This record gives sequence, structure tokens and C-alpha cells, in this order.
Amino acid sequence: MRYDPEESAEAPLPPRRKKKRKKRRGFLEVFLHKIQKPEFILLGVWWLIMLGLVVYMADMGPLLKAIWKPLLLLMSVPIIFFGGLAYATA
Repeated sequence: MRYDPEESAEAPLPPRRKKKRKKRRGFLEVFLHKIQKPEFILLGVWWLIMLGLVVYMADMGPLLKAIWKPLLLLMSVPIIFFGGLAYATA
């Protein structure tokens, strides 16, 4: 049995399947998926409890009541930029 190139040319190869292109997930979608993991939730709750205990033990309640407006302004800056980043990458 010798190799005959004419025989192999008659039998065409089956067509290849076209791969479906997956939609790239946005930044907000990836972030929401990550924060729903149990370890993230447990760590976040632990840090909130620790923050509450520090405020309580150091009697910082009156101080926080006095400076809550500037503190809220400082905390809003990263939140605004995060929202803009999530909107830009969606």
C-alpha cells in the first residue's frame, strides 16, 4: 500500500466548529462576584465588629458625632471614583 495524494484530496476534512466569543465581564460584575464569597463577607463583618469595639472602648462616640460631616466627605471620594470606574468599564 503506497500513499496516494489523489485519494486523500478526495476526502475533505470535516468543517471546524466556530468558537463562540465570550462576552468580557465588566469590572462591576467581577467585583460583585468576588464580594459575594463567604470569606469576604466574614472578614468584612469581623472588621465592622472590631471597628465598633474600638469606638466603644476608646469612647470615640462623641468625637465621631462632632466630625461626621468631614469624615463622610472623605469617605465619599473613593466611592465616587469607584462608581465612575465601574461605569467606564461596563
